[in-house]
Amino acid sequence: MTFSRTAFAALLLALLAAGPSLGADAGGAPAADDAAVESSGDAPGDDDAAAATDTDAGKDTSEAAPPGPALKAAPFKDLAGRWVGDGRIGVTGGKVETVKCRATYFVAGGGSELKQNIRCASAGGKVEVKSDVHAKDGRLSGTWNELVYNLGGDLKGEVTERGFRIVVRGGDLTANMDVIVMNDRQVVEIQFFNSSLRGLTLMLKKG
Repeated sequence: MTFSRTAFAALLLALLAAGPSLGADAGGAPAADDAAVESSGDAPGDDDAAAATDTDAGKDTSEAAPPGPALKAAPFKDLAGRWVGDGRIGVTGGKVETVKCRATYFVAGGGSELKQNIRCASAGGKVEVKSDVHAKDGRLSGTWNELVYNLGGDLKGEVTERGFRIVVRGGDLTANMDVIVMNDRQVVEIQFFNSSLRGLTLMLKKG
């Protein structure tokens, strides 16, 4: 379920190679999951995606594309909008299920403040994550909450060359979160400790 950092980077390369098919409906995911993802009462409207900023125009495509958070002063600037995709969730006891997910990012403070909403549905249930993150001088702070399993805590982390590395601690919860961003694609991995959840790995595409 979880990956070493080397395997995580390899997963990103495989994700990029997948091209525009990422985020398409997975054949193995039940149709009811899509309804579960869509049914959240406070789900942001489609016009939220208009907040996204297109910064790729005019870039030399012969060079390796820089990750989204390349500017540490405004690491969230290019994340605003809606992201969709698939992933896997693991729970205590070894059960692993496929999930279909929808994430919405609200960016403020010139790219230094982020509100993140992630909703996922599987055959066994739902996961809903809400984060409120602030960046300053390459450091991250804020709060992280999972509403279905009633988990939450304070987060601290850093902006990395490829994305973000975060640790969440609160009550009995400890979780590690890694995010890799490359243009309009994103890989999110969360490892849980002392929780009924074991891990959540998502592959998302913007749009």
